[in-house]
Amino acid sequence: MELFYRITLHELIADILTLIEERELSSKNALERVFKRVSGKDRERARGLAHAYVFEIEKWRKKIDFIANSLLKGTRIEDLDLYLANLLRIGIFEMKFKGVNPAIATDSVVRVVKEKYDLNRAKFVNAVLRETEKFDLEKALKKLKEKDRIEYLSVKFSHPRWYVEYVIDLLGYESAIRLLLSNNRPQRYYVRVNPLKTDIDKLAEYLEEHGVRTARTPVDDVLKILEYETPITRLDWYKEGYFVIQDLASAYVAHVLAPEKGERVLDLAAAPGSKTFHVAHLMENTGKIVAVDYSAERLQKMKAKMKVLGVKNVKLVHADGMKFKDKEPFDKIILDAPCSSSGTYRQFPEVKWRFDEKKIKKVIQVQKAMIRNAYKNLREGGEMTYSTCSIRVDENEENIKYAMNKVGFELVDYPFSWGEKGVTEIGDKVFRSFTHLHDCNSFFIAKLKK
Repeated sequence: MELFYRITLHELIADILTLIEERELSSKNALERVFKRVSGKDRERARGLAHAYVFEIEKWRKKIDFIANSLLKGTRIEDLDLYLANLLRIGIFEMKFKGVNPAIATDSVVRVVKEKYDLNRAKFVNAVLRETEKFDLEKALKKLKEKDRIEYLSVKFSHPRWYVEYVIDLLGYESAIRLLLSNNRPQRYYVRVNPLKTDIDKLAEYLEEHGVRTARTPVDDVLKILEYETPITRLDWYKEGYFVIQDLASAYVAHVLAPEKGERVLDLAAAPGSKTFHVAHLMENTGKIVAVDYSAERLQKMKAKMKVLGVKNVKLVHADGMKFKDKEPFDKIILDAPCSSSGTYRQFPEVKWRFDEKKIKKVIQVQKAMIRNAYKNLREGGEMTYSTCSIRVDENEENIKYAMNKVGFELVDYPFSWGEKGVTEIGDKVFRSFTHLHDCNSFFIAKLKK
């Protein structure tokens, strides 16, 4: 594979994995940053390979680390230099998950370690990878199962321990296992039509003509992608903004909000913009949408996307959604709150390793502050949708009770046309989807009124 001077695929993958962890970037964002430095005739092939490696290593990281920690003497993979740890993860992944010849997998990684570090560390990595070759994973997992059943499930399905405990408690053992399995299956794609440019029937026809098999969904402007010959992002209609890629549950939020033509709408955590643009489409470019986000970089990307989609009624504002206050109140508000992303593991496996209880408590404080601020920005009788891509009750139902009891919101009894009920005493009036039941992100939606 010909890439620019002296960079191997393994170095690229280790760079991306390290960026994801150090900067808390999405795998897509980290991949973009690293590949800005890459040229050569095999660039696109290398990019595809690197993406596949990174996605699978992040998905199976707990199991990969279990293998490493079973073999490391007197230390743990988490305590190693991060880049070195990631090179070791690549070697273990190739050998135990990808079926690469052990000698080739070992040699590729050891070469990079020798060049980046020194002979001692190269010998150390070589020894660990030689042991990996002989390691009996099934036997080790069986032993773990006898000792600690939750940890066994956590390693087997490669999910954080807290998540395994949480979903068993929330859904019961059998449904929890189905959810864990479902999170590890290949991602399901959905596309939403842009009604400013075409309609759902014409989009379905166009996709079929281009080798994409689709099915209708419970959300009438969204199609489920069943099979494709060419990646949908390479199709002209995608590049020209005739449709967007958007998760099924995420696309339900704007319909629940039900914006009307000419209204003033506020989106308090707008980037990357899917819900903002959906509302603009439903309003047929009338009225005004103020889209607030704390990330200037993400707002720039939204600006570019707006042009492609033909959206003209959105004003982008770089501000903090916990504090932003406009001169006039709004008719409707979208609060798709920052959350633990615990409903998106199938789509973004890297977020699995990002949150613990302490960090989730901080996120909940942000969610509550945004709920309070939304109330201040809403007119009397105005409505808000609150949504998260989290499975947790404390980020969802508990926050809705807080909005009702402490902030002054009223919960609207919205007639949800699909999905599951929530939990706690307000469960009948809120929406939940689960990856194992609905083949999309696990999601929460509630509609509130001032």
